[in-house]
Amino acid sequence: MKTASHWIKEGMVASMALLTLATIGTAEEMGVGDQSFSIGPRASYFKPKDAENGSYSGGVQARVHFTPVLGLEGSVDYRKDDYADGVSIKTYPIQASLMAYLVPQSHVSPYVLGGTGWYITQLKGPALETETDNRFGLHAGAGLELLLNESISVDGSYRYIWLEDVATHQSQPLDKTYSDSGSMITLAMNILF
Repeated sequence: MKTASHWIKEGMVASMALLTLATIGTAEEMGVGDQSFSIGPRASYFKPKDAENGSYSGGVQARVHFTPVLGLEGSVDYRKDDYADGVSIKTYPIQASLMAYLVPQSHVSPYVLGGTGWYITQLKGPALETETDNRFGLHAGAGLELLLNESISVDGSYRYIWLEDVATHQSQPLDKTYSDSGSMITLAMNILF
C-alpha cells in the first residue's frame, strides 16, 4: 500500500514533468542565470549513511545570481524521523550554498554547489525531556536547472551532507562524530524575478 508521502512524491514528479512538456519551448530569449532572483517550493529526500530508509520533507529555497555563472542559494526545510519506543527527531535544516553554473545563459545548465548548514534539531520521546539543539554541517554536490519560460524554472540536486551526530554535538572538536551524515536529493520549482 502506498503511503501519503509516496503519493505526494509521485504527484510532484508528474506535475513537474507535465509543466516541463507544456512550456519547454517558450523561453527563447532567456537563459539560466539571467534573472537575478528566484524563490520557490521544494521537496527533498534525506537518507543518513547508515540507515535503511530515508525520509521525505518539504521546504523553500531562494536564489540570488551575482553573475550568470555564480549564485547563492538559501533554503529551509522540515524533516521528522520517528524511531522505536516513540522517540522522534525533528530537524529544520537551514542551508546556504554557493553555486557555479557550468553552462550559463542556456535553457539547461548543470551546476556544482557547496556550502554550510545550521540544523535545528529537536529530540522528543516518552522517557526523555524535549531537547532542542543546533548542529553544524557542510555539504557539496551538483544539480541541473531547466528554464521553462521567462518566469519559471525547475531544478534537481544531489548533495552529500557532513553533519554532527546528535550524541557528540557538545563534545570537543576532535571528539565529534559525523554519523548523521548522508545524502540529500531535492526537486524544486523556482519563480523567477
